[in-house]
Amino acid sequence: MAARVHGDADAEAVAWLHDVVEDCPAFANEVDAFPLHIRTAVACLTRRKDLPADTYYAAIRANPLALKVKLADIADNSDLSRIPQPSTEDHWRVEKYRRATVALLD
Repeated sequence: MAARVHGDADAEAVAWLHDVVEDCPAFANEVDAFPLHIRTAVACLTRRKDLPADTYYAAIRANPLALKVKLADIADNSDLSRIPQPSTEDHWRVEKYRRATVALLD
């Protein structure tokens, strides 16, 4: 996914870090070593169960760096060409990401 924001060092850093807090909590503190604007974008992208979706998307919309990375992430996750035989679930996921894109750009 970082390749989708190639050439923007800040966006590349956020792209590499954006799932660390959610998927690798043992390494979440490592994000603290990065500059504030990187940490802030990563925090915006970190999905929390106690945060309503509209609040989550509003925070991303308000942070241009987070928005750039999230849109690249959605594009990557929605790319069915990487799946030889997309399933109904894959198509459902693409629709979910389409709705997220609308929420982000609305």
